[in-house]
Amino acid sequence: MAQRTEQLDSRIRVVTPENIAFEYRVACPFWRLPAYMIDLAIRFATFALLAFVSALIFGFAGVGSLSVLVILLTWFVLAWFYGGLFETFWNGQTPGKRLMQLRVITTDGRPINALQAILRNILRVVDALPAFVVSAEMVFPTYLLGLAVAAWSRRYQRLGDLACGTMVV
Repeated sequence: MAQRTEQLDSRIRVVTPENIAFEYRVACPFWRLPAYMIDLAIRFATFALLAFVSALIFGFAGVGSLSVLVILLTWFVLAWFYGGLFETFWNGQTPGKRLMQLRVITTDGRPINALQAILRNILRVVDALPAFVVSAEMVFPTYLLGLAVAAWSRRYQRLGDLACGTMVV
């Protein structure tokens, strides 16, 4: 009796309207994790640096409340638009994705547009559910929902990817 050993094939073939086939290797969640961690470290370092500089500048100027405004705006932009803006202007890549040689494309193989880039990153909040709440100030996202959906999807798409028609290769 012959045994069949089938490997999980993570390659996707996309055929264009011109009948040209492209083959992509889809990035599984564990390839995407290091890219996300790099981006998280960059966001944290940027936030810490800008918070320190604004506290220093506005603290000496005597307008500490303006420092708080700059810090909150910095956090807001980095939390909600970092990934979307980089993916829009860097051809579907953030610094972490670029270092890990990953890219976001549409499911039909085309580059993503600005709406897709920003929306898929805003929906990352849903992928982070359920969150582990330690206190009102400390909430740790588990990303179990995003991991479960990506494991279920043939193209390892998380909810943001499914909603926007994108995938990471």
